[in-house]
Order: sequence, then structure tokens, then C-alpha cells
Amino acid sequence: MFFVSSTYMRLKSPLYIPLLIFYVLRAVFQVERASGKLNTRYRWVDGEFWMLSLWRDEASMKAYRNQGVHRQVMPKLVKWSSEAGLVNWYQESTQLPDWQIVEKRMQETGRMQRFGHFAG
Repeated sequence: MFFVSSTYMRLKSPLYIPLLIFYVLRAVFQVERASGKLNTRYRWVDGEFWMLSLWRDEASMKAYRNQGVHRQVMPKLVKWSSEAGLVNWYQESTQLPDWQIVEKRMQETGRMQRFGHFAG
């Protein structure tokens, strides 16, 4: 079984796009070198940035998540985004699922959080 993880964040303002790009590029560099990472896919849709990743196991994903750039950027979510979500599951295939499956999983079993709409 392989571990699938997907996250998204909806920015509060287009003013945060340059900061998001800066951190996303650094995080992409980190994840592409991460031990146990099998595949990744990214997308930008209607003000939401999505990341989808496939891992050898959950421990590999957590090792990536808990260090480096990813760990640095997580506290900034509250300031930059109005909403964020996370969904994880196991699958037998080493192929990334399509985005429709990811969205359905996010709606059905994802952990989503809305943040205050204050400017910051």
C-alpha cells in the first residue's frame, strides 16, 4: 500500500501570490528530494493552490512535512489563507489519482479549516 496526501490553500488576497510562489518553489525543491516520495502534482485553480503527493509510506510523508521549508511555511497559512484542507489515504497503485478523485476525497473525508478574513 502507498500513502497519498493532498493539501490545498485558498489565498485571502492576490497580494500573497509572490510570497506563495517563493515558498512553493522552495517546498517543491524540498519534496522532490525527499526520501520515500514517489510522485507529486501541483495545480492552481480559482485562487487555490493544490499539492498532491504519493509516498512509499506515511512515515516518509511526515518526515518531509516536519522539517525544512514546509515546516517554516505552515504557520503562515493563517495569515495568508482564508481556507486550507488536507486529506490522506492509502491505495495499492503507484499512480497518482486524478484531481476529481482528490476533490471527492477532500469533500468526504478531508480536514478543512477556515481562517479569519482579517487583512494581515
